[in-house]
Amino acid sequence: MDLIDKYSYLGLFVILFVEETGIPLPIPGDLFIAATSALPNSNYILIVSTVTVATILGSTILFTLAKKFGHKLLLKYGKYIKITPDKIKKVEKWFDKYGGAAIVIGRLIPGLRTITPFTAGLFDVSYKTFWVYTAIAAFIWANIYFVIGKFFGEVLTKLLSLFS
Repeated sequence: MDLIDKYSYLGLFVILFVEETGIPLPIPGDLFIAATSALPNSNYILIVSTVTVATILGSTILFTLAKKFGHKLLLKYGKYIKITPDKIKKVEKWFDKYGGAAIVIGRLIPGLRTITPFTAGLFDVSYKTFWVYTAIAAFIWANIYFVIGKFFGEVLTKLLSLFS
């Protein structure tokens, strides 16, 4: 919280960027978005932009690693875990058909947020599809937690004014 209070949007960016690259943090990014939004002078445009850019950049690293190395490893060693080239092709066709929706939904479910870019890269989703739907999901995610943060920030402010 000190990082957010001191550096505000830069702190939010760093925290979300790190989380989106697949590095687990002890506190989920959702709470940092809400906490930044709850600050009295928080700026909607800056928060949504920060979340969207950090999400796209951070998850692109994870996506690219999975696409460059994971897909090849899956093709080569998948047979040892019962993932055949035919199964891989079926999943890739499924991603061709439903990939955009899967990315948006997966990115909005806590716990699946960082698995989604890895899975999309692993099963060879195009960069364009990945970026577009990741941006949509990040925009939705930022707005949800902005509203939550603003609401609780106002409630907390009212409660504090009652006790002072």
